[in-house]
Amino acid sequence: MVAVEPEFCHQCGAELTERLVHGRKRPYCPACERPFFRNAVPSAGVFVRDGDAVLLMQQADRDSEWATGGEWTLPGGHPEYDESPREGAVRELEEETGLRADPDDLTLLSAPHSTHRGYHYYMLTYLLGYDDARGELEPGEEASDLRFWTPEEMDADTENTREIDRRRLSLAFDD
Repeated sequence: MVAVEPEFCHQCGAELTERLVHGRKRPYCPACERPFFRNAVPSAGVFVRDGDAVLLMQQADRDSEWATGGEWTLPGGHPEYDESPREGAVRELEEETGLRADPDDLTLLSAPHSTHRGYHYYMLTYLLGYDDARGELEPGEEASDLRFWTPEEMDADTENTREIDRRRLSLAFDD
């Protein structure tokens, strides 16, 4: 399984061809006689809610294909191989905002399929009450700023908050 379209076999280095496997054309290694399945990668983010606002982080300017420097986004990222999505979400939350949380305090809001720059992933979005978080708000390495935003403020600044999925955001306020 791979997250990006492979050109060569990761086991033997042979150039891949294409073959019909399970009703789809898939990359195939003729030397190893095995297909490659391209799978979506899990991602996890946390809306930390404080009253009528949620915490967003401003992306730091970095040299990365993922970085969208200056835009405001949901704290989150990809769980490590040995983490559950909830554990990955709270680790990313702490790395990016300084806030710590118990994975059991997260409420799953949604898990839509998304694409970003050719990558496919499932964005598991969780909700956490600010009262359930511990620690001091402090931007981590990937964040240049942290701020609580109301949905109205986000709607007024769609240029800088375009990465925020408004459907998921509305779930954070669905009491």
